[in-house]
Amino acid sequence: MDLARSLVRRGARLAAVLLASLAAACSGVDPVAPGQSPPDDTQQPTPDPPPPDTEPPAGAAIDVQRYEVTGEFDWSRGRLVATVAMTLLPGDDGLRSLRLDSAVAEVEAVRLAGGADLPYAVDAELGALRVDLSRVPGVAADQAITLEIDYEAAEGEALRAIPARRGDPAASRAVYTISEPLNAALWMPCHNTPEDRAVFSIDLAMDAHETMIANGTLVSDEQGASGRRMKYATDYTVPIYLMAFAIGDFEEERAMKGSLPVSVWHRRGVPGDYGRLLDEMVRSIGLFEELLVPYPFEKYAVVLVPEFGGGIENLGISFQGEIGSTAPTISEDLKLTIHEIGHQWFGDLVTVKSWDDLWIKEGMATLLASEGARVYLDESGEGTLNGDSFSAGSHNPIVDPDRAPADKYTSGPYGRAAWLLTQIRSLVGEEAFWGTLRDVLNDHRFGAIGTDEFLDAFAGPLGPDAAARARRAVRASALPHLDLGRSPSGGVLVTLRDPDGALVAPIDLLWIADDGTTRSQVLELDQGVDVAPQREGELLILDPLDRHVSWYHLVDFSLHPDELPARLASFRLPTSPSQVARLLEAGGVHQMAVVGAGLPEPVTPDAFAAFLDGLDAEDAKAMAVRVACVRAADPALDPALRAAWSSALAPLLAGPPYARWTEFTPWLEYGVCGEVVDVLALYADEWSALAAGPPAGDLSDAHLRFLYNFDLPLETVLSAWGNVARQSSSLRARSLAVTRIRTEADRAPPDDFPAFRAFFSEIVASTGVPDLLTEALMGMSRTMAPTAAENAGALAALSQQLRAPSTTPFDGWLVCVAFALTQGDAAAWSEFVGGLDGVELSAEAVEMLANPSRC
Repeated sequence: MDLARSLVRRGARLAAVLLASLAAACSGVDPVAPGQSPPDDTQQPTPDPPPPDTEPPAGAAIDVQRYEVTGEFDWSRGRLVATVAMTLLPGDDGLRSLRLDSAVAEVEAVRLAGGADLPYAVDAELGALRVDLSRVPGVAADQAITLEIDYEAAEGEALRAIPARRGDPAASRAVYTISEPLNAALWMPCHNTPEDRAVFSIDLAMDAHETMIANGTLVSDEQGASGRRMKYATDYTVPIYLMAFAIGDFEEERAMKGSLPVSVWHRRGVPGDYGRLLDEMVRSIGLFEELLVPYPFEKYAVVLVPEFGGGIENLGISFQGEIGSTAPTISEDLKLTIHEIGHQWFGDLVTVKSWDDLWIKEGMATLLASEGARVYLDESGEGTLNGDSFSAGSHNPIVDPDRAPADKYTSGPYGRAAWLLTQIRSLVGEEAFWGTLRDVLNDHRFGAIGTDEFLDAFAGPLGPDAAARARRAVRASALPHLDLGRSPSGGVLVTLRDPDGALVAPIDLLWIADDGTTRSQVLELDQGVDVAPQREGELLILDPLDRHVSWYHLVDFSLHPDELPARLASFRLPTSPSQVARLLEAGGVHQMAVVGAGLPEPVTPDAFAAFLDGLDAEDAKAMAVRVACVRAADPALDPALRAAWSSALAPLLAGPPYARWTEFTPWLEYGVCGEVVDVLALYADEWSALAAGPPAGDLSDAHLRFLYNFDLPLETVLSAWGNVARQSSSLRARSLAVTRIRTEADRAPPDDFPAFRAFFSEIVASTGVPDLLTEALMGMSRTMAPTAAENAGALAALSQQLRAPSTTPFDGWLVCVAFALTQGDAAAWSEFVGGLDGVELSAEAVEMLANPSRC
């Protein structure tokens, strides 16, 4: 599961963003854009209704062997109406009273298969279903029984029902499940612990034009007068949190990897670079089969679903957000897809015993995502280990027993765990590392593993001292840190501190001289090391194996004078052509670290194209172009040199065909390049195509994200990006365009507000898509006029939106925006309220209309 992109309940986060924007607009403060701080995205809203946020009792001995779900989703009521037949061994604890996990909306009956109803009790507070077996003769701990439970589950955090929405170019509905970590109990009574794996089947009805995908093999597909019914089943066990289904008007894009079907499912009409996505999926599966064991299931599919930010590795069928997975040339899309593929081995084939062991599956998937993207991150194959690609937060331990399962998804089980695994990899070597992982997968196939067992597997190759350090590291809270001081030699005195024992492998440095000779230094714990060149022309490589996170994670810049970090960084920056040559031999990760700090001085405009071609990482190439633009935009630069840089950069930025790096990292701030080259002229064809609308204006999502960076005149912003927002066949492109215009409005002078306000009013009146509506409401709040009369068009748009049937998650917020737009004009507010007579609104909206001071 990838929670770097947070999985939030539909509407809750949007409400917080919108109300913050509204408050900011009313106070004259610029609103905070989504994705910026605050808020802290590790603090997620609680699902409503919540499942129990604790794991089942450790002593529970229930062993579920099979789940068989039969039913249908009732769109008119937003309910899954179903029966689950649960075959289980009651164990000693379940002989008289069986405790199951259930937070479904309603349990209607419980019975033994083919028998009479059984007494049961629902404990809503604990999320438990207790079934009385005391009067059932012959119940034995080791003899299987089958319970049939009739129930209804409501749409919500676990069972996501997205209706067809206005403003969505693919106007079709979809319903799907998201269960990790404990939300399975919200859509199906179950034994909600990850290690209790069971065989799974699901048999659901749907409309004739819809289709279903679920775990396992399609075993029946019947069309009848009342619609369609499909059934999937596995012949192997599945962890409860990875049992899943999705129903919608899906199209399927297909490929094969040998005899393995590989596919992408998406709502009909959702565009994407599916051919390249399938190529990357096939390539990644092949790579992981070489490193690990053969792919273990009968199929692999990526299912793109609406209103979902991130990915979840349902067994054989990863669900990913359709707005963040359609462009595999973008590094974030690519690494998300590879991350979920990696889970098919760690998480799915072998799962975790408890949620304290979450780091095993998430750390391995994070490591595998970078390994799978290595072809783009380090074409040189210099043996570096991707440590710089991992993030690590202090006080986010890898294993944190004090956190509830839903709160464990911090950088600890992700980046910090991948960092620990990478340190182990560097110590034991490639053969032992991958060989041990293969042993783990074979020994625990279709089972589960815990932290101690996993670390024990590496104890032999690591040796006793390193193995002990690894066991300590999983529970370390504080990160190691580097104290910097002045050294007598003129260098930097670096002292390594590791108060909690997070390090397993040493941190070392490599110096490369002009003639290619090298020398090494090791940062010893609590001992100052003088880091300085010993001869002219030495170039510093920090952490040459790249087995550690970036040094930016390890230095507290607030505690050190600026010159010390800058001086240390200067030892890494080439100052001569021979040092530039050494850098180009060092591997992609080290190149990226250097150009991120600035373009080496010896790189001149006439040498830049060759320098760019010599870099081994797509992100390093992208960063090099950006920092070259920064240098060229320096107002103190000689005009002739500035002109030379402009001439050197223009052909690199132009297209088509576009350089691979522009698509791999389109989110870099290339806007500064607009000060060096004329982006209106350079991309004139693109701006014209966007203004003309589809099909000419349907540029790729990756290229649109690249163009997003450049400042444009107001007329071009509204004509080009405005048309994308209105007409693009890609919802992702529409969302990007509305965000681009809202960002422009945030910094626009008041004289431009009417044009922006008219655009945002048009979007508010015409869409029911949360992403679009949120951005438009933020923009409307930012550009409100000082009088209700001037805001009349915006008020009319809000009234129209409130009359739409699908705005319930938003209507309270819409009322508050409307109240702000009336600017204290009592008559205008009364007219707005009166215009909503007879409209069915949420209780929150009705209360806001009656008492707008609550806004």
